[in-house]
Formats: sequence, C-alpha cells, structure tokens
Amino acid sequence: MNELLHKYWEGQSSLEEEQKLIAYFKSEAVAPEHEVYRSIFNAFEEESEMKEDLDFDAFAKLIPEEKPKDQSKIKVLKGLGIAAGFAVLIAVGSNYIGATKTNTDLGTYEDPKEAYDATVEALQLVSSKFNNGRKNLKPLTEINNKTEKVFKTK
Repeated sequence: MNELLHKYWEGQSSLEEEQKLIAYFKSEAVAPEHEVYRSIFNAFEEESEMKEDLDFDAFAKLIPEEKPKDQSKIKVLKGLGIAAGFAVLIAVGSNYIGATKTNTDLGTYEDPKEAYDATVEALQLVSSKFNNGRKNLKPLTEINNKTEKVFKTK
C-alpha cells in the first residue's frame, strides 16, 4: 500500500491503482499510519459523487440597468447643455473683443525731448531698484571673501 501511495503522490499511478486506493480508504482495514490520508480520499469520493447543477446562472440575480422612461427630459437637458455652452462662448468672445478695441493708446510721444525725458526717468527707476537689490547681496560677498581665505581659491 505504501508503494501505491508513493506512486499516487508522485503522479505516476494508473486509474486502476487510484481505484484500489479509494477502495482501501473506504474499507475499515486501514493501517494506523495511513489514517491521516483517509479524510483526503473520502473528500475526493464525496466530490466525485456531487452532481453539477447545470441550470445555475450566476447572473440571474443581477438587476438590469433601468433606462429613463421619459426621453423628452433627456432631450431637454441636452439642449440646455448646448445652449449653456454657446452662452459661455459668446460671453468670453465678447469680453475678448471688447478688451482689444479699447486699449489703443500705446504711450507714444510726439516731441522727441519729452520721449527722452520719459526714457531717462524710467531708466533711473530701474537703476535705483537694481542698486537696492545689490545692497542685499553685500553679506554674500563677505561670505565669499571668507571662504576664499579658508580654501585659498585666489
């Protein structure tokens, strides 16, 4: 019996040998060392005796998706959506067109002396802002000088 079990577990037993094993484990003359396998072979036997229910339908209890009964409501909602889209396009388009037409003054000067004075004033403003930014960088130059002394990079 041990040889049959070994062949069975290795997958090398024939159908006749498997039937002998099933009959052996059904009988009352099972050796104590084989009692462990009795429940396995009995489960195989019970499983083979079960009949398949061919009428089983896994999707039978699913509820079909309900479609709206009133199609006119759907058409009205689609129409309202399209109308709202056009309203947004018209509002954005009219705002864009209105904004481009009103800003025609480019700030040009007729007198060259006046243009020169305005340019100098604008450049002085930029220069003062640039110099204020340079004041904030003084601590960095001190740090650079000290690191050059430590690492002797110059």
